[in-house]
Amino acid sequence: MIRTEDIYDAATDDAAFDRLASTLAGAVGARSGVLHWGHASDHVAEISYSGYFSDRQMAIYEEEFQDDDLWGAAVVRAEAVNRVWNVETFVSDHIYEGSRIYNEWIRPMGDDTFRCLGGVIHRDGLTGHIGLHRGRAQKPFNSQEERVIQENMGHIARMFAIRSKLDRINHHGRSLQATLDMLGHAVFTLRPNGTLIDCNRAADMLLCRADGLTLRQRQLKARDPRDDEALQTALRIASAREGGQASAIFIHRAADSPYVLSIASVRVGAQRQIVAIATDPNEEDASLTSRIRALYGLTKAEAEVAQALCAGRGLEELSQERGVALNTVRTQIKNIYAKLDCSRQSELVARIGALPRLSAAKNGD
Repeated sequence: MIRTEDIYDAATDDAAFDRLASTLAGAVGARSGVLHWGHASDHVAEISYSGYFSDRQMAIYEEEFQDDDLWGAAVVRAEAVNRVWNVETFVSDHIYEGSRIYNEWIRPMGDDTFRCLGGVIHRDGLTGHIGLHRGRAQKPFNSQEERVIQENMGHIARMFAIRSKLDRINHHGRSLQATLDMLGHAVFTLRPNGTLIDCNRAADMLLCRADGLTLRQRQLKARDPRDDEALQTALRIASAREGGQASAIFIHRAADSPYVLSIASVRVGAQRQIVAIATDPNEEDASLTSRIRALYGLTKAEAEVAQALCAGRGLEELSQERGVALNTVRTQIKNIYAKLDCSRQSELVARIGALPRLSAAKNGD
């Protein structure tokens, strides 16, 4: 007997999904079972094994014998989908006995897997596969056992669909997180009372430094009492229904220039959330040089000079830092202005300052 709750538990519980192939196999007296789904016939997003074959044996199957699987090929035919079959209906014992998969994969393992109850599910752009197996010396699957699995095919299909939707949601979340991690700013998402919902990698690193902002009972706080008063006031204003405009405050540090904290509110459905973005003026954008070169055709030296000018360095300072003559720096600046079609340093700063600030941190996922 198959309990429908075991199938639907597998929709949201990874451990229950891993057990499901064994559950289905046990319900019909199969020796082994496999269950998987993907977004196309040749794609497998997730797989559940009963454990009869080892991971190594299954890896060999996937690498060398998947294309020779006569059972799998038989049940993907259009007229055979969305139901379970005793695969002997399509593949006779004689044909299977002479097959490569039986003689070069099954038998060399000392195994005699010879019978299959299998099916393919097509639903909402998904392809799911079910395979339940017995040995040659065991009796064939009967119509009652087919019926037990067939009665649950709709539940299994819905379970696959739920897992697919959750997979897309999780992928979307990971994609957004990776995008936020690329930003060269610390981004905090907060509830209206200042409680942290989520943050990007730069924000996590900022909190670990604890030199200006910190968490107390999951609430964002400034270490300096005056800054914290300003922060809590800004959060209250942002969380108010009429407070739609962004504000900004300084978060002072003992050793470095203060962070600039920009605060705004956003609506997520019927709820309001606060977004706080902290910018460290001392942190340089490691990718800026390469992006300036790509956009404006600057040499590496010219791009480095342009970035230094945007950081406020003067000609003599650049000459000393780079170990070149003052006239060389002047020539480089002349070339930079020509390539960027500007005539003043303020224009240069405006052009380059319009580029988004990206993080130097590498993605770890």
